[in-house]
Amino acid sequence: MSATTDPIPVRALNQVTYCPRLYYLQYVDCVMPVNEHVEGGLFDHRRVDSGDLKNKTRTDRGTATSRGVALSSEVLGISGVLDVIEEKNGEQYPVETKHGKAPHDDDGKPTVWDNDAVQLCAQALLMEEAFGQPVPRGYQFHAGSRERVPLEFTDALRQKTRAAITRCRELQVLDAPPEPLPAELRHRCFGCSLASVCQPEEILYQIGHPNPADVDTSSAKTPPDVRLVIPKSDNGAVLYLQEPGSSVGKRSEHLVIKKDGKEMNRVPLHAVRQVVVCGNVQVSTQALETMAENEIGVSYVTGHGRFIGSFVPAPAKNVSLREAQFRKFSDPAASLELSKAVVRAKLANQRTLLMRTLRGEEEARGSHEPAAKGMYGLLAGLDRLTSVESVLGTEGQGAALYFGEFKRFLKQPPTGKGFDFTTRNRRPPRDPVNAVLSFAYAMLAKDCFAAVCTVGFDPYKGFFHQGRHGKPSFALDLMEEFRPVIADSVVLTLINNELLAPADFIIWRDACNLTDAGRKAFFAAYEQRKCTEVTHPVYGYRMSYARMLEVQARMLAAFVRGEIPTYTGFMVR
Repeated sequence: MSATTDPIPVRALNQVTYCPRLYYLQYVDCVMPVNEHVEGGLFDHRRVDSGDLKNKTRTDRGTATSRGVALSSEVLGISGVLDVIEEKNGEQYPVETKHGKAPHDDDGKPTVWDNDAVQLCAQALLMEEAFGQPVPRGYQFHAGSRERVPLEFTDALRQKTRAAITRCRELQVLDAPPEPLPAELRHRCFGCSLASVCQPEEILYQIGHPNPADVDTSSAKTPPDVRLVIPKSDNGAVLYLQEPGSSVGKRSEHLVIKKDGKEMNRVPLHAVRQVVVCGNVQVSTQALETMAENEIGVSYVTGHGRFIGSFVPAPAKNVSLREAQFRKFSDPAASLELSKAVVRAKLANQRTLLMRTLRGEEEARGSHEPAAKGMYGLLAGLDRLTSVESVLGTEGQGAALYFGEFKRFLKQPPTGKGFDFTTRNRRPPRDPVNAVLSFAYAMLAKDCFAAVCTVGFDPYKGFFHQGRHGKPSFALDLMEEFRPVIADSVVLTLINNELLAPADFIIWRDACNLTDAGRKAFFAAYEQRKCTEVTHPVYGYRMSYARMLEVQARMLAAFVRGEIPTYTGFMVR
């Protein structure tokens, strides 16, 4: 069998009737996030899904009940595991359990949602073929209201069910998901477990706007009304492990950190969304396995801040996105367009940070600065560039202007014994400011790597940092627009607020690195910055920087698949 002839689960007919885009993401891309509604449905099905009751028939007061019956039809091209089949007075009928309360019609009578009716009808079609008897009706049991609602399988409903099967086949061969639901059905997006993946409001805005790049992001005008249907921030915290010689194990539902046999900390797994291992810390196989099962990524960085790699759950199954990524990023025109977008955002954010930092007491902006004027000129000439190499050159010129003034960004304490900065250096960084800058970029690269993996991209195939073998080029591409607003901002906060002191650095030969205490101060400031809510310049809603990384990665996915005409980089006002 091929992907287009495999039997379609009857559950998928429910999804495609509710929202074709939901069906595509869940059954073609195989993206299946879990939220409270999904968990509630699983809880309500705990009895019908019980292995002890599957394929067993019990008779009570004249009604024979069979649970967990698997049926399949090559003729119809569908398959499913029926919750319950009841037989009474010679008549067989399916009974499906649903989470929540039953809807009511205009007369106040309980009824069945259209998408649920299609699923129940598909079960009846399977039963008719398997048992050779007509199934005129079935029942839906709503666990929330404890109501059992009858449903007649009319000719119209049977035709609608067969149309849903055909629609699934049509969607399976598409390279990209269909458009989100229209405005009159948008209420269905709230509560959908795939809303954060689908991003319906953002996609529709991009489709409806002929050229989002023309949006005046410097204007104080409120962007279009894009309703936020995805969370503003991530649940759980990032657990940093950097105590040399410590080890991490798993006990029950907790991560236990020990050193020299003594327990140092115990963290519940549900409170962790990511683990960062810095330096000589051992993580047990059992702990890694548990974190993979709970989709908790583990990133490894050296004690000097170099990002080594990540231990992540199994790669996303949406291979079509990776195929589209390789096709798109191999297209010189598309790579040039995307490179311009991320470099435009990076230069704009660097210029904004420079003007904010260097403006005088009576100035609203610092646009008189020569570096700001120079970066403005680079931005103005960006559209005329014709190759990725020339965009790289412009990005380099912008970096020279920006770091040429970085020394003035640093406030000197009254004692006059502050940090100094002359020029950007790395591998290894040779002074404290460069050490913390390199460390910040390594942490940002780690987060961008996690974001592109979450979306389903290959992190090593980029469009701007091309040809860097062994480097996560795509993660480096994504991080360009966030360097000034996350990494550089954290560095300035730590230094200008005197959260780091010379004692927080260690210099050996030509290399300068943060000490354990310095890294601890950095981690606190970095996570605080990622939790800061900021207004998206195009969509107008507020969201944490951490979530913005994923939003931008998903918009890149929409561009790569051809869902939206252009990609717009993240720019602060």
